[in-house]
Amino acid sequence: MREQQLIRRALNINFSRLQTLDLAFLALFIVFTSVATALAIPGPYGSYFNLGEVAIYLVALLCGPITGALAGAVGSAMTDMFLGYTIWAPFTFVIKGVEGYIVGRLGRPLGFKRSLLAVVIGGLWMIFGYGTTIAFLYGWPAVIPEVLIDIAQVSIGALIALPLAFKVHRALKLDKEL
Repeated sequence: MREQQLIRRALNINFSRLQTLDLAFLALFIVFTSVATALAIPGPYGSYFNLGEVAIYLVALLCGPITGALAGAVGSAMTDMFLGYTIWAPFTFVIKGVEGYIVGRLGRPLGFKRSLLAVVIGGLWMIFGYGTTIAFLYGWPAVIPEVLIDIAQVSIGALIALPLAFKVHRALKLDKEL
């Protein structure tokens, strides 16, 4: 029973009364996002395909907008710096943070149509954000390869995260908590 309580607490961090355990859970979500983002394949113009969307979508759908935003922003930007894509880190912080917030805000309570719409809108934001950023950094010819990579990243992220979120939700019997 104690494990169920810990999991419920991890998925419902109270940001108005943060305690050490809440910060530990938040750090785990940030590291999860960072590791998923580090599973990367380099692309053109300093971009890279990664599995960060899987983590951002999963955390945001299960834990809500603030946790999703923090995991997306900090975890993804931190990985940009670790992998040597430092120029991208400030843009990533904003883009992935807003993406996590959008998915967490629109995707809860968890339901298929709502969650799918949240991931689509969050994904469109991410594609727009990185498309605009790469146009600013490298010019408009660089936008097409970036957008194609981002579409694949969002699609694969959604294909993995959505069913996984529902399986975790069902396994933990969170229906009454969310």
